[in-house]
Parts: sequence; structure tokens; C-alpha cells
Amino acid sequence: MKKILALFCLFTLLTAFTCEDEPLDDGIDSGSNTSDTNVALIGSWDLTDFSVILETSTEFNGESFTSNIDIQSTEEDYVLTFTESSFTTNGSYSYDTNIVFNGETTQSEPYTLENVSGSGTYYTSGNLMTVDGSFYEFEYEGMDQSILDEEQTGTFEISEDGQTLTFYQEETISQTDPVTGTVTSSATNSTSVWTKQ
Repeated sequence: MKKILALFCLFTLLTAFTCEDEPLDDGIDSGSNTSDTNVALIGSWDLTDFSVILETSTEFNGESFTSNIDIQSTEEDYVLTFTESSFTTNGSYSYDTNIVFNGETTQSEPYTLENVSGSGTYYTSGNLMTVDGSFYEFEYEGMDQSILDEEQTGTFEISEDGQTLTFYQEETISQTDPVTGTVTSSATNSTSVWTKQ
């Protein structure tokens, strides 16, 4: 159970870059990778903080289950480097998880991921960044993480002084399993903050 929960929490963290609807800085230019936005992105950024809150409810055979997962970084040694049209990542980070299932705290665990790396290409349009590749690539107990390699679009903001990069996500998903009739709804709210080297 611990390993499955760790993988679930990690997957939740990694989806922090798949956001689409947060209004941000109006001064960010739209367009290709030659825009002022991309010039401001070029260089290396140190991860300084991330947090993810995932609230899930499931209904199955008349029973309701709820869970809340709160993930907060505790140590960050992770670098994201942008060129004009590509990026690489590397380093390690630690985070705590607090999990509440049906109103009761079931587990609170610290996790550390080391030797994490990623690479890919990207382009921007306004405050949206579309990534082809993954900000994170790793192997977790032999499990395939290829789902994280799909094209993703995220919302971002660069501070006025150009020294802070922030990614946001607020997303709600509801799914019904046609075979079992299980209805699952989840709401994710996450943020990651990076400072320019």
C-alpha cells in the first residue's frame, strides 16, 4: 500500500504542469519561441517550492469515499534549464504528504526522489506553455512513466524583475467507469515556484 500511495502522490505532483485556466500576467507576449517571453525563460531555474492539494471522491455501489492529499516540498535541489525551444531538468527533491481518507488521517510520509532528469521541447503562446517531453523522467520500481511524456499545456507567470517563474494548476475531472458504474471526481490545485540562477 505504501508503494502504491507513494506512486500515486508522485504522479499527482508531476501533473502540476498540466494546467490551463489560471489568468496571469497580461504583459506576456503571444507567439513563437522568439517572443520576449521565451527570451525571459532562457537560462537555468532552481526549484524553490512546490505544493499540490488533491481532493478525490468516489461513489461505488452506493458507498462514498473521499480522500485529500496535501503534498508540500521540504528540500529542493532541482534545476530546469530552457534554451530557445527546448529544456532539460535534473536533480533531486523531497516532500511530505498528508493523507486524509474519509475524514481520518491514514498516513503522513516524507519522500525523496534522487537523480531525476527530463528533457523535451516547448513553445509558448501568451501565458501558456506547451511541452513535448517531460519535466521529470525517472524509473520507479521498474514502472513505466511514459504517460508523463505526452504533450502537455501549462499556465505560467514570470515576475516583473524576471527572477521568479511560477507554474499553476487548478483542474477538476469527473469520470464514470462504464463497466462498474464507479464515479470518481478529483480537484487538483498546485503551484511550483522557480528562481533564476
